[in-house]
This record gives sequence, structure tokens and C-alpha cells, in this order.
Amino acid sequence: MSHSHILCIVVILGFFSCKEKYSAPAENIEAVATDSLAFQNYNKGIELAGKYEFENALPYLLKSVDGFEKANNINSQVKALNRISLSYHDFGNYNKGIEYAYLAKKVLDEHPQQANKNLYWYVYNNAGINYDDSKRPQQAIEEHLKALPYAIDASDSSYSYNNLGNTYKKLNRLDKAETYFKLSLTNPHSYKDDYHFATVYSNMVDIERLKKNYKQAQYYLDSALHYATISNSPEKLLDIYYYTYQLKSESGDHRSASGFLNKYVQLKDSLFTSEKNDALLHYQTKYETEKKEKQITEQKLVSKQKNLWLILMTITMSAGLLFFWYYRQKTNLEQKQLALENQLLQEQTHSKIQEQRLEISRELHDSLGSQLTFIKSVSDSLLNASEKSNNNLNARINTLSEFSENSIAELKNTIWALNSQQLNLSELKLKMLNFISSASEAKESMQFHFLFNIGRDYQLSSRQAINLFRVFQEILNNTIKYAEAKDVFIDISQIEKNLTIKNFRQRHRF
Repeated sequence: MSHSHILCIVVILGFFSCKEKYSAPAENIEAVATDSLAFQNYNKGIELAGKYEFENALPYLLKSVDGFEKANNINSQVKALNRISLSYHDFGNYNKGIEYAYLAKKVLDEHPQQANKNLYWYVYNNAGINYDDSKRPQQAIEEHLKALPYAIDASDSSYSYNNLGNTYKKLNRLDKAETYFKLSLTNPHSYKDDYHFATVYSNMVDIERLKKNYKQAQYYLDSALHYATISNSPEKLLDIYYYTYQLKSESGDHRSASGFLNKYVQLKDSLFTSEKNDALLHYQTKYETEKKEKQITEQKLVSKQKNLWLILMTITMSAGLLFFWYYRQKTNLEQKQLALENQLLQEQTHSKIQEQRLEISRELHDSLGSQLTFIKSVSDSLLNASEKSNNNLNARINTLSEFSENSIAELKNTIWALNSQQLNLSELKLKMLNFISSASEAKESMQFHFLFNIGRDYQLSSRQAINLFRVFQEILNNTIKYAEAKDVFIDISQIEKNLTIKNFRQRHRF
């Protein structure tokens, strides 16, 4: 990863970010100040990391992460985390490098609306190079392939191709590695990145050395040394010193090989000292400890606030439940009282209705019933007195007698229905049998066959009972008057609460 490449992007973005924020309203002054200080820490951290002073760079970079997070500058926070990941890679602590790369990815995933998608390229790139140098080539290849779709220019793609080639080189798949290195050098004039050119040409030197093409390796060596020197990157100088040492040694130039080995050892010893390592680990441990203590303190405060809220909620809910219970009890009592009043009113109403029914029945029986009975008596006496008189007079008297008799029967049926609030099917069946019995006496030439099996003796209202009886009565009367049948079959079937009445006539017997 190129230090100068990242620094250029940060400075440009930082300029525009500050320009926008300083024109912000007064209420955002604190956020602007926090963001500005975070940028200062970030740029200082990059500067020190570029010199391989990681023990001094890390405090600045970590402070910038906290500052950007506080200012809600998500993309700058991700850049700072990525720079820490890269610094740990350059320092040789690859597990920490992977950890910070994924922390950067977590922040991007949590803020999809604000996230700059190109930053995913940096995340996967940093994870990949850390996997590669920690001898986990398969994970490295996967991460670099994930990075490629997020590359926005030839420079990004070139880095990914170079990193893939480097991993395949370590797997000794030299042809595939060389293919990726050549892809990395496609269109190199569209961007200027001495660090990256030093990386690619160094890898080409190593590829040709491994393939024993020493002359071709020497051709790439000059470019690699040139770009490593002008990039001023200790990492690239270390790489090319070591690759040159290997090339010179294998090609027989042992004197030059010894000189480059000495340069490699001296530079490495100056960069990676035990004091620097201890200082870096000490600050990282201190930072993480303080952060955990801060989180614990915040969690305790949140826990206390939650407990207070729980107590208040418990008191409120208890009061609410008590009020609800009181209101429910009061409502139930009122409902019971209302139900009793309604029941009493219904009983009083029913009693009045029954009294009215009895009174109507008595009046019908006493008045209309007696009158009809009187008419029948008179008509009978007339019939007896005029047995030898005009036949026409006898017919009329017979009609009067029949009408009177039918009126009395209808009156009885009406009184039967009115005197009962509810009737059972069995009572209705008995009434139908009585009617059939009367019909068979009046029509001796007909034989009546009645079938009515009651499955369940349901209750009927008086209105339902009288209506059913009237339908049955009408069917039978019409049969008697018009059918001229010898046998009459009445079949009433019950299915649950449904009744079906069927009437069959048979004119001849066999």
C-alpha cells in the first residue's frame, strides 16, 4: 500500500471537508473543532508511519479515530482505521492489521447511507496483504478479489493485481503471478505512484529470479531500485535490497550480494528495534485498556439509569394495575346490577305478556267460542228440522255447520299456541296426529300414513309452532279436497333444526 497515495487523498478530502464545516451554523462549532483536530492527528500519524515510526504514529492515529467518531465523520474514521491496519502490517503485526481492517468494514456496514463505497477497496486490500504476509494465501486471494469491484481507477486496480500476483508467487504459481504483475503495469501513465511502481518492479525482479531468467531480472532491477529510492519508503528499500541480494548471489556476483545484504540488515535493524516494539505494544495496550474502562464506566452509568427507569416503570405499572383492578371491579359490579335489573324487567314483561295472553284466550273462548258453538247448535237444529225440506236449504245448512266446526277447531289451535311461550317438536307432532285423526274421520275413503321421527326434541316459539302447523294443515286440506286419492302419505324428516314435509298420494291400491 502506498503511503504517498493515501496521503494525497486525505489532504484533498480534508481540505474540502474543512471548507464545508467552517461555514456550518454556530451549533456545529464543537463538532467542527473536533473534526479539525482529528484531521491534524490523522495527518501527523500518516507522516510518522511513513517514516516507520509506528510507536509514535499509533497514538495520533488512534486519537484521530476517536475524534472522527465523535464528530460523526464516518468516512474519515474508516480511513484512519485502514491506516492503522496498514501500519500494523508494515510493522509485522498481521493479526492486528486484520483486526483493524475489519473494524473499518464494520463502521462502513453500519452506515450504508454515508459510506464512501471506494473505502471497501482499502478494507479488503489491507485485510488481504495482512493475510498474505501471515501465510494465509487462500484468505488473501479472497480478500483481494473482493476489493477489485470497489476499485475506482487504474491505480486501485493495479494495487489489487500486484497483491494477487504476490500471493500466487508465494504459492509458486509463477505464470499466474507474472500475469497479474503485467496486468498491474497496464496503463501506468494514468497515475504517478513511485511506491507502487517500486513494488511491482521488485516483484518482477523476484519472479524472473525464481524462473532463472537472470538477465530479465536485471532489466527490472534498475527500475525497482530507481522507484524504491525516490519513493523514500523504507519498506520498498528493504524489499529491493533483499531481492537484489538473492539475485546477485544466485547469478554469482557475491561481492555485490554481500553489499546489498548489509544494506538490508542495517536498515531493518534501524527500523525494527525492541524498544520500538515495546513502545508500540505499550501504547496499544494502554489505549485498549482505557477504552475498555471507559466503556465499563458508561455501561455502569447506563445500567444505573436503566435500574432507575425500571423502578419508575414498576411503580407506574403497579399504580396502573391497581387503578385498572379498581375500575374493573367497579365496572363488573355495575354490569351485574344492570343485568339483575334487566332480568327483573324481562320477568315483569314476560309476566305481563302471559297475563295478556291468558286474558285474550279467555275472551276468545268466552265470546267467539260461545258464539261459534251457538251457531253450530242452531245449524244442527235447523238440519234436523228440515230433513224433508228443500235439498238446497239442507246444503246451505251443512255448509254453515262445517264452517262453524272448523272455526271452533281453529280457535282451539290458536288458543293452544297462545297459551305457550315455547313448545317442543313432540307437542307439535301430537297436534299433527290429532289433526290427521280428525281428517280420517271426515274422509273415511282415504287412508292416512304419517311418519315423523324426532331425532332431538328442539324447542319452538309459539309463532314457529303455529306457522309450521298451518303449513301442514294447508297441505292436508288441499289433499283432502282435490286429490281423490285412496292413500295419503305424510313424511316429515328432521335434520338438526331443519324440517322437510313431503306429501304423496296414491290413487289405486295394488
